[in-house]
Amino acid sequence: MKLFVLTGFLMATLLSIPQALAQVYKWVDENGKTQYTDRPPPPGVATEKKRFNTKGGTPSSSGASGTNQPQSLSEAREALDKRQVERKEEQSKQQSKAEEDKKKCIEAQTRLRMYTESPRLTVPDGAGGIAYVDDNERQKKIDQATKEIATLCKK
Repeated sequence: MKLFVLTGFLMATLLSIPQALAQVYKWVDENGKTQYTDRPPPPGVATEKKRFNTKGGTPSSSGASGTNQPQSLSEAREALDKRQVERKEEQSKQQSKAEEDKKKCIEAQTRLRMYTESPRLTVPDGAGGIAYVDDNERQKKIDQATKEIATLCKK
């Protein structure tokens, strides 16, 4: 039984070696479509040949070198993690701003309702008493609340 398992493992390893050294050809056919194959294209067609390194390095190609790409898998992972953290922080900021705007929207709607529905509007006068709001001041407050609603209550 052990010999059977060992033989199977050895065969799988030997069969995977050619795939690890595989070349990929990139070329454009007569219809203008880009083709990717493991076989060379027809003669007379310009190609771009790539050899893939399965040991974790960057692939080498006959074209331009990728100098702006991460040098290793760990660097690529770090860059991905950094982008994910930044995206989550941005989403969190947007969500908190949206919640704050919703709260301010509700407050502005409440103030507008109070200014339009109260027959005699009173406000604190700052000296511990109450002052009645005249029609001009009431209209200013209604206009101000309406502007706040227009900016904060966008849907």
